[in-house]
Amino acid sequence: MDGSHYDHEMMPGMNKIIFRFGCWAFLACATAQVASAQQQPVTTLPLDHMFDAHPAAAGMDSLIHVSLWQRSPWTGVPSAPRTTSLALTSPTASKSLGWGARVWSDIAGPTRMSGAHVGLAYKTRWTRDLGLSFGLGLGWTQFALDGNKIELEQGGDPVLGDTYQSVGVPDASAGLLLSGGAFQLAVSAGQILGSSLPVYQGTNLDSRLQSHLRAQVSYRYSSGDWGWTPVLQYQHLRPIPAEWSAAMRVDHSRDVWAMAGYRSAGAAHLGAGVKINNQLTFSYNRNWATGSLAQVLGGGHEVVLGFTVPR
Repeated sequence: MDGSHYDHEMMPGMNKIIFRFGCWAFLACATAQVASAQQQPVTTLPLDHMFDAHPAAAGMDSLIHVSLWQRSPWTGVPSAPRTTSLALTSPTASKSLGWGARVWSDIAGPTRMSGAHVGLAYKTRWTRDLGLSFGLGLGWTQFALDGNKIELEQGGDPVLGDTYQSVGVPDASAGLLLSGGAFQLAVSAGQILGSSLPVYQGTNLDSRLQSHLRAQVSYRYSSGDWGWTPVLQYQHLRPIPAEWSAAMRVDHSRDVWAMAGYRSAGAAHLGAGVKINNQLTFSYNRNWATGSLAQVLGGGHEVVLGFTVPR
């Protein structure tokens, strides 16, 4: 989504209030203590497929949106991770409800995560200029391990065996979205059911999925046909240190845009996008590892293809 549904002008005084509120809320998320989580994919194009991370974005406007997201962060590295997601969001007959659905897969070497989720969002007015959405997502996540792709020091090791093992668990997410005019603030928690995953059959070992916190805030400043949007993201993936990312997106009439950003985990990105006939959008980002990581990790690619269904 490109935020084109935020075309109405807000009261001048409200701009400062909203911006200050967003900054304080974002800082509050950054200092919150949340439970650890399994690694989930990170995006550098959060404005283009928001529902993938935030269920409250379902049906956030009166249009039907379809997005295809592809992410390959470490090109040139054997068995590097690769993420693909197909999402759809739509309003309903009720102006207060929207829904969305997504299917996705994340492959890294011999491991695979995949799932299907649906989400429902309830929308209301918080103030005259701000809308507030509450979202809930439910679905199923499948975790798999392909023993045939693991090179063991001792061939035929019975611990894993040359087999394909998989287990599925229910999953849920929840969040909220505050939006109005040029402003967006989204906060969500994933894996909130805390489902257990058996590590090996016949043992008492397991791995419990913990809650996963994500937040993003953006504000589009405009001057004539030009606009520039700073975007801040935060996510907590304990025991991995909490990660920040910051980006600046510059657009002309919301039809073409360019952006650049940096992730605290040690990566920079540069990209561009275009909108055609108010229906088709294409965004691309090129990522580079920085610092010591640049010596072992290649750059990556991220693409989002979006389509708005006419109504």
